Amino acid sequence: MIRTVSQRAASALLVALVSCCGIVAATAATTGTGAAAEETVSVDVLQAEKLSESGQNKAALELLDRYLAGHPTDARALVDRGDVHESLNDERAAIADYSAAIAVNPDYAYAYASRCQSRWEIDQNHDAFDDCNKALELNPKMAYALRQRALVEIDLSDLAAATQDAQSAVALSPNEPYGLSTRCHVYVANGQYDAAIKDCSAAIALNDRMSSPYFYRGRAEIGEKDWTAAVGDFSQVIERDPTDFGAYYWRAMARENTAAYADGLKDVDRYIAVHPDDGDGHLLRAQIELSLGNRAAAKASATDALRHYRIDNNPAGAVKAQSFLDGLG
Repeated sequence: MIRTVSQRAASALLVALVSCCGIVAATAATTGTGAAAEETVSVDVLQAEKLSESGQNKAALELLDRYLAGHPTDARALVDRGDVHESLNDERAAIADYSAAIAVNPDYAYAYASRCQSRWEIDQNHDAFDDCNKALELNPKMAYALRQRALVEIDLSDLAAATQDAQSAVALSPNEPYGLSTRCHVYVANGQYDAAIKDCSAAIALNDRMSSPYFYRGRAEIGEKDWTAAVGDFSQVIERDPTDFGAYYWRAMARENTAAYADGLKDVDRYIAVHPDDGDGHLLRAQIELSLGNRAAAKASATDALRHYRIDNNPAGAVKAQSFLDGLG
């Protein structure tokens, strides 16, 4: 599956004064019902949240590990550590922490929504869907859970439900860039490229450091065959996140269609290095090699593509690869 990992919206930090004894009182909606509850929060937890918010995730993780060793049932700290694991791309560790938080507080809506995202990222779509449903049962107006459920529904091929959830998320927070980016993603899945470009452009105007709206605007531009614009947008994704290897695949496709074959070959090789079993990557490489006049290399890559499509039980892909090979004679 060639996609970008959606970025979790930064959690709002609670502003509190540090008392002499190291505990502060803060107000937070941790019950999942939307009603605020008075909560005592450790200075260590608040400091870890500030570290994570500033991108110092390893330092935040060390601090939370020390704190949770002595306070293993602090649900907020468990969720915070889950968020840090998620930021460090350790989805399974994140899931374990969200699950521990839910065991402490079964009504913690944000924990369910966060576990939904982490499960979706490792293709546990049905479990993710159940988690987002639970989050929305507890808090029907949680835009985060709505937009995350929309992404799950795309992968479950329920585009009507995904569209409805994405629309609802934007209605709740019209100027929130993550919601607009998610609806852009849904529009791309629906083939509504003009609407997708509008939403992703609006998200970029609100927060131009996010990579996901550039990614899905690039996907929409590929749908409209605006190859040059797509190269530009996927380059923006890679500038912001050089580990988003899906962006290299799509930029390679756009570059092939602008006759930038050598650069396209470099991009697709970066993608295949991380996803060596992906038939689409090998078939794109075959197409670029043929455009460069390298028939033997094109045949080898197409043969690799055919093999991986068959392993993945992808008959449509296998037909494409075999057709390409037949065309080589």
